[in-house]
Amino acid sequence: MRKPVHFTFGNHMHWVDMQWLWGYDVLPGSVRDMLHLCRETGVKGNVNFDVVGYEKMAAECPEALAELRRAIAQGIIEPVGCSYGQPYGQFNGSESNIRQLTFGVRSTRRLLGVRPHAFWEEEFYFFPQLPQMLRQCGYTGACLFFQWTWHTPEVPREPHALIIWEGIDGSRLPTLPRNELNLHQWPEDFAPLFESKLLRDLEQPAIVQWVELMPSKDWMCRSEVLLPKLKELIANPEFEIVPGTLSEVIEKIGSAEAPLRRYTNDDVWHGMTLGKNGDKHPRTSRAAERSILAAESLAATASLLGRPYAQWDVYPTWELDEAWRELLAAQHHDNHECEGLCGSIGFTSMRRAEQLVRPIPGRVVQALASRVAGERGPHLSPNLLGWPVGGNAGSRKRPSNSTPPFGFRVEPSSTRAPVRQPKESVKRTKNTITLSRGSLAVTVDRRTGCMVDLRGPGTRGSLVSPEQSLLNCRTAVNGAERTFETTDVEIEREPGFGAMVTIRRKGRGGVSMTATVHLAVDADAVDVTLGFDVPRPDPGLLNALSIDHCVAFEDACLVANSPGAVHDVSGFVGARRKYPTGDWMTSPQWFEDLPRALTALSFVDFVDKRSASGRGLLVIHDGAQQFFVLENRLRQVLVTYDPWDEGNSDCRAGMMTRRLRFVPHGRLTNAQRVQLCSALEPPHAFSHLLVQRVSEAWSNEMPRTFGPLSVEGAPGVLATAFFRESSKSGEHLPDWVGHEMAQRSEGACTHPFVVRLVEYNGEPAEVTLKLVGPVASAAKTNLLGEIGMHVAAGEDTCWLDVTPAEPPEWAIDPNTSQCYEFRGQPLQWSQVTFRMRPREIATVYADMVMGRKEYRDLDAKRKIWATVHRTKGETAGD
Repeated sequence: MRKPVHFTFGNHMHWVDMQWLWGYDVLPGSVRDMLHLCRETGVKGNVNFDVVGYEKMAAECPEALAELRRAIAQGIIEPVGCSYGQPYGQFNGSESNIRQLTFGVRSTRRLLGVRPHAFWEEEFYFFPQLPQMLRQCGYTGACLFFQWTWHTPEVPREPHALIIWEGIDGSRLPTLPRNELNLHQWPEDFAPLFESKLLRDLEQPAIVQWVELMPSKDWMCRSEVLLPKLKELIANPEFEIVPGTLSEVIEKIGSAEAPLRRYTNDDVWHGMTLGKNGDKHPRTSRAAERSILAAESLAATASLLGRPYAQWDVYPTWELDEAWRELLAAQHHDNHECEGLCGSIGFTSMRRAEQLVRPIPGRVVQALASRVAGERGPHLSPNLLGWPVGGNAGSRKRPSNSTPPFGFRVEPSSTRAPVRQPKESVKRTKNTITLSRGSLAVTVDRRTGCMVDLRGPGTRGSLVSPEQSLLNCRTAVNGAERTFETTDVEIEREPGFGAMVTIRRKGRGGVSMTATVHLAVDADAVDVTLGFDVPRPDPGLLNALSIDHCVAFEDACLVANSPGAVHDVSGFVGARRKYPTGDWMTSPQWFEDLPRALTALSFVDFVDKRSASGRGLLVIHDGAQQFFVLENRLRQVLVTYDPWDEGNSDCRAGMMTRRLRFVPHGRLTNAQRVQLCSALEPPHAFSHLLVQRVSEAWSNEMPRTFGPLSVEGAPGVLATAFFRESSKSGEHLPDWVGHEMAQRSEGACTHPFVVRLVEYNGEPAEVTLKLVGPVASAAKTNLLGEIGMHVAAGEDTCWLDVTPAEPPEWAIDPNTSQCYEFRGQPLQWSQVTFRMRPREIATVYADMVMGRKEYRDLDAKRKIWATVHRTKGETAGD
């Protein structure tokens, strides 16, 4: 009797990079080589292309796409992963990861005729919220075996054939884990397999292999190379190989006895060289993502106010969708990992995304500002975030003068407060300079140029130890560590910023840096800008240009964020990184053993475990995500040289700048941390550039303060996106709620509104979502906007009861104590209520009647066009 052993493989290939560099035959060649492998051996497998690649195949090689569709229909091949652009998801924002999946699922269904159900990407794709996102897109299984290529990822190795992977919110997926039965794409990887104890001990073992098939002599993984060893495995007299796709293998093994695993970021290592080229790729991506989200929310908000629209239609759907497609493809792992090889094309796509959306915010704000005539005086200021900002948001003493979520505010010039310098004091001694404002104070040592004292509201003393201090930087160049010696510390005043301490430092080997320290204008925080002129660091993360963060208390809990979540972290032990010694394809490789490693998408918070008040120091950064936990400090990587980029690296730190914000604090919730760090993120940090002067005679045609929504009753829930979708989003998705909304409205609802919300505090929430104007219908859906039979079992989706609501506090005109008016009538408000699980990502679709498209009576104007071509002899002066 031969022991049954499940076998499946994943064929990983992509249009990004591969087809750019190897030519048009890559994807069709990979499909045909994969099908040849299946025909020769009788195995089944999975295709893992970037979904933008399927779109390119439809245009460039439809015959190969048709072959792939037939193999999928026959059950020989299953599409897996199906993210649009195969990114390193943990380095990108929450909404980017959601769009990677929603764009990917919709295009896969359209082009391949099936909906993806199994998530498996070859490059490392992991973060604690991912299981929830997958479940909400209809995925029913996954695999956590990531191949070593240029990167060296690590996930826990299991002695099981199947586990239940649980996300941070409790979402669960049956998953094939990382174990010793995983094979890389090399024939040499088969040899240890036959000696595996796990192969013999497991009742239902599963062999899982990654391949990257491309029938080119300039490539290392081809069916002709793999076939001999694969045939040898199939012919082994001890085992009966049972072929299956990933979903079939998961189903056959069954999840009844599978152990539960909740992996955190401390359990995994991404294996990438973060900091490479100054984190240019994720930083540029982050800015583009925020720009698209800002354009979406402004366009959606403006569409609620009817004609004249800022563009031809009610909403610039194609511009925004195309910008997402460009960005999602640009986020591809090869554009980041292989930055020196193909990153320039990725940056071109990011620029295209920015160029597509760049006109939208200005166009929208200008259109709003021009809706009344007269001399221009007051200011219209937009808010690009999903919660009120400025003013006295949340105050119970008087009506708030904050700017609404995703809205705008107009203040007449007669009542507009003059811009004043922040009230602060400057104290100089022989050795120190201290800037203070109220309970906020920072002291800079003139001799070292470091911050030696930092305190603020609720901290009860300094958060910095003078022996350790802040702003210590180091790097390694030409085999020697370089540190920076202070040469000058001076105080100056900058318009709009108040007093500013400027620190200049130099070191051996031509390294120099400049740091400016000042009290933030918009928060009880200290802003630091670092500028460097440094030669290229020596290879590797340990030689990177980095900065150390130290706090006065020893027993600190570290809190950091990842896409869609905030959680305690301690770091991964045992991280290794490999690099080539020369040519990346042919040279030997060397390894670097790293300290305890952690990543933080936007911030790290040091919280004193022994403090009853929860005092701490929140460090917000502008894109440098890699940290290492050392004995008495946390080291943040700013600039790294990655040898994989060879001579095409762009990592010289000259003229590079980095921004940090230090927020001393008492007790903070996770939602408050997210709100604090958003002020430093683009484009909100530059939203003042969108401010437009409007008419003094601003009439009742337009409300002076306007926003589309308000989230109430749940302090841990934040609105993270507000946009609209067209019927194209519901193509091939019968349970997309937009279909039902269109039927209920007799075709009037053509672009339903979408609100994305995230619960950050880890608490169950009773949410009241208020929406401006009458709402004909609303539903809580999955991420694709579905409700009904196609939604994964257990997901909390439902139609919502809509009731009238009291307006939010900021929607009340303080002069009349009535709601602001629109077109001469007080604005109405509606609300829906629903529950959210701890750390749940919720999506609400709504038919907001104010935003229904207003059609013009063009038939009444037909004569303008219908007869003009018969006009004879008439001139403008006739």
